[in-house]
Amino acid sequence: MSDPVDTSSPRKKGRTLSRFPYASPHSDGGMAVERLTDDLLVEILARLPVKSLCRFKCVSNHWLALIHHPEHRKKLPQPLAGFFYGSTTTSDSYSEWLLKSPVRFADFPGRCTPPIDTSCAFLPNHRRVHLLDCCNGLLLCRWYDASAQGDEFHYVVCNPATRKWTVLPDSGKAASEVATTRLGFDPAVSSHFYVFELINAHELWDPDIVGVAVYSSETRKWVYKEKKWNAEIRIINRQSASVFLNGYLHFVADCGGISVSPCLAVVDTEGETWMNFDVPRGLLDGFIQRSQGRLHYANFQRAEDGVTIRLVVYVLENYQSREWILKHSVDTSHIFGETDSQFGLDGDFEWIGIHPECNMIFFNFGWFITFTCYNMDSGQVKLISGLVDGKPPYMPYVPLYAELQSLHI
Repeated sequence: MSDPVDTSSPRKKGRTLSRFPYASPHSDGGMAVERLTDDLLVEILARLPVKSLCRFKCVSNHWLALIHHPEHRKKLPQPLAGFFYGSTTTSDSYSEWLLKSPVRFADFPGRCTPPIDTSCAFLPNHRRVHLLDCCNGLLLCRWYDASAQGDEFHYVVCNPATRKWTVLPDSGKAASEVATTRLGFDPAVSSHFYVFELINAHELWDPDIVGVAVYSSETRKWVYKEKKWNAEIRIINRQSASVFLNGYLHFVADCGGISVSPCLAVVDTEGETWMNFDVPRGLLDGFIQRSQGRLHYANFQRAEDGVTIRLVVYVLENYQSREWILKHSVDTSHIFGETDSQFGLDGDFEWIGIHPECNMIFFNFGWFITFTCYNMDSGQVKLISGLVDGKPPYMPYVPLYAELQSLHI
């Protein structure tokens, strides 16, 4: 039996590591690793992708303790902890992308991650909090002050891992003008975040997006820019996911006018770059997500025989060619065990997410709302748990333990 892991404190600064178990004690590599201090090792580990970091937990008990220590978590990349989601009692399938209280959280069994405060109880003096978006560890919420009248609210960006938060100034746009509000944050690029308000002409009779208001935590100001897409853009489904990647907000939209023509709409953080281009094969109701640093698009597609249905995953090659590369394709009967499966074409299937670091797809299917994982590499399907009364939207959450100057009370 292996010794228990002590995560209470790392070794003193400057002490060297015990011998690296995979290197010969007489090799240059073994001697080099012996001379590494814990501080230097953490700096090296901080530059690794999450997938590699998880592997290094198996090197030794000391490395495991080093990676899990609370002080070192501030520097080290973290794995996917789970997904925020709503319930049938609080979610409206046809309303906007938000989660009303009480927000629920689905984690992975056996993960050694601190519990997630889904109620945002650390936010003071509030009647209720609605979760609007989640991006790389930060949450965007509507914060209803206890002293406010009616439905008056403020935007709050917070970090549940550090319990730090900040209130945003008013954008000057009426709530009825805002089609949806999304969060953009990439800690690998900048410690600052962005909030996007997509503004429509009229909520009912003219839902076309006419511009975007962007808040920058660096300038602490909102900037409004009129739209510069070369098509009329409107949101197809307010509960569809958006992706912040490469400094752009991406979302699936309709740019067809009279008939629905799905496209990908893109805008940058300054409202200067606007792009819209076709989704793979014009497939309706697709699902976008960031994974391994690239934009992924998943959907269901009928095979040439007109009967077989396949789950397909595409990756955007680049913004210049706007070409989508087929990454994965599998017969749905392999996943769901039914040769004539209609999942994805009826109401028995819901996308949850694509793993940010691995080739895994998460989804719900069936009457009992089963949280399921499909591994694109191995082809294995794993039932994770049941989500009682689970309803979209589902928001992936990766903890962030770093202290951000942009979050302050």
